[in-house]
Amino acid sequence: MSTKNSSLSLAPVLPLDVSVSVAAAFDGARLTQARRLAGWTKKELAAKIDVTPAAVGQYEAGGIRPRPEQVRRLAEALGMPSAFFTAGRPRAALDTAAVHFRSLRSAPARERERSLSFTELLWELTHALEAYIRLPDVDMPGWDGGETIPDLPTDPQQAARALRARWDLGDGPIPHVVRLLESRGIVVTVLPYLNSDSRKLDGFSTTRLPRPVVVLNDERDDVYRHRFSCAHELGHLLLHGEAHPGDIQHERQADAFAAEFLTPAARLTGSLPTRVDFTALGRLQQTWGVSLDSLLVRCRELGLHTEAVSSRAWRRLKALRAQGLLPFTPVRSFPGEVPVLLQRAFEMAQRKGITAQKLAGELRWPEDMVLKLLDTQDPRPALHLAQGPAGVSANNSPAADPR
Repeated sequence: MSTKNSSLSLAPVLPLDVSVSVAAAFDGARLTQARRLAGWTKKELAAKIDVTPAAVGQYEAGGIRPRPEQVRRLAEALGMPSAFFTAGRPRAALDTAAVHFRSLRSAPARERERSLSFTELLWELTHALEAYIRLPDVDMPGWDGGETIPDLPTDPQQAARALRARWDLGDGPIPHVVRLLESRGIVVTVLPYLNSDSRKLDGFSTTRLPRPVVVLNDERDDVYRHRFSCAHELGHLLLHGEAHPGDIQHERQADAFAAEFLTPAARLTGSLPTRVDFTALGRLQQTWGVSLDSLLVRCRELGLHTEAVSSRAWRRLKALRAQGLLPFTPVRSFPGEVPVLLQRAFEMAQRKGITAQKLAGELRWPEDMVLKLLDTQDPRPALHLAQGPAGVSANNSPAADPR
């Protein structure tokens, strides 16, 4: 998805009588949603449609309705059909306090607002698809259709072990974290890279929608960080019924959950080297699908490395990276970590005669926006490997899937 009009299919200019109808049913919240998705302030939008910022504020607050000609200008400026701004359709509503943002300082406020609008629209697309295709039921402890009541131990490590038991994962490597969450009814998506500020926005999640949603940013992560980020957000969904964006304790708890969920201490401890051995750690990275950074932290947490040994290890790791000796492993090399739930739902809906154009009409979106929110599938054919016990792939390497 892009905020630049040149990359969106602008809706055709509608006859004035249609704009009159839209003006009569104008929903200011939709204007806020579209403006935030574009990454614009009220002042910036006002300049594009030749009104004052105060007028835009009044449109959004519902104090006044825009005239028909202003509806047309809004639609053209924001790349939306005029009908997008009408009331009466299911609409998600998120604010910063409803989302597990890792930091309120890492990205500008407009990027956070853009991501909120993106997530709202993602849910609307999900809702539209569910009219035709039954998605997996949400299987998440404490889930109650729009909120979670923590139903696992409050200790992050115990919660991770309890979830593994509930999902029958055993204590071995998890081949595909994203696919696992999708199979449990959790919507996972990747935030589109739009500009340099987009890279500053870490993954985030929310339970304030009719389905839990995890949003990742794979433009900045290799597959190992990507998997950990996904598990981190799962920890938030399960442990933190109330979002406290940027709360340090919550972030540490989510990290602890992710570490134990991906690399259970009871199984991992015996295979970790007691001295700094990056060859051995590299093999474990491939087996467990976690970063060298995560494994070094586990060595320290589990008492295998002293603080002095740990410090030397980090310096060596930094030097290896500086010399370009540790290759970057892109997420899209591993389809099991690329979200596909919504696209596969759409493919099934297509077999029932549902088209992107029809969905766009129901949502009052440009058709290309529907396609861009669905376009997360790797185009290469997939090689399906046999699965071993406890969900471990035949080559015992969750992050080395050759598909």
